[in-house]
Amino acid sequence: MDKTTDMPTVMDDAVTFEAVYDRYFEPVFRFVTYRTGNREVAKDLTADIFLKVYKRFSAYDPKKGSFEVWLYTIAGNQVKDYYRRKNRFQWLPITAAKDVAEEDPTTEERMENKEEIAFLRCAVKKLKPRDQLLISYKFGAELSNKTIAELMDTNANHVGVMIHRLLNQLRKEMEAYYE
Repeated sequence: MDKTTDMPTVMDDAVTFEAVYDRYFEPVFRFVTYRTGNREVAKDLTADIFLKVYKRFSAYDPKKGSFEVWLYTIAGNQVKDYYRRKNRFQWLPITAAKDVAEEDPTTEERMENKEEIAFLRCAVKKLKPRDQLLISYKFGAELSNKTIAELMDTNANHVGVMIHRLLNQLRKEMEAYYE
């Protein structure tokens, strides 16, 4: 089941802010963590985002676009405002925002993993800002191609092609690392 279909496309009285918060908090938090590279900053920004959503909840108009696009527009603008205030910009690798619990790795495995992440971080930083944003939507927020297309003003097929090309480009970078 596609995660983006959990919320109705039309907001009605049955949809509460609490339901929206429960459904979208984690993906928005991952998206913001990916964009900022700092979990504490991401917690603060995510709280600010949901405060704005709460204040504007009744103003959402489904005729203007999907709820996810509305929500991630608010989230993206909040991150932009943060960087304007801080005058800095950082990107993290695709895997950095994921909290994957695995068996305890050995010291050597942890070091290898850190090196791989550092190399991938460098490869992602070499991408154009629009490509970095695309990766953060897809892997940070885990948005559908359709939602990403609405956010980036393109079509879903083009998003799929761009993601495919970016992943191939990053795969080639990682192959160079392993050689």
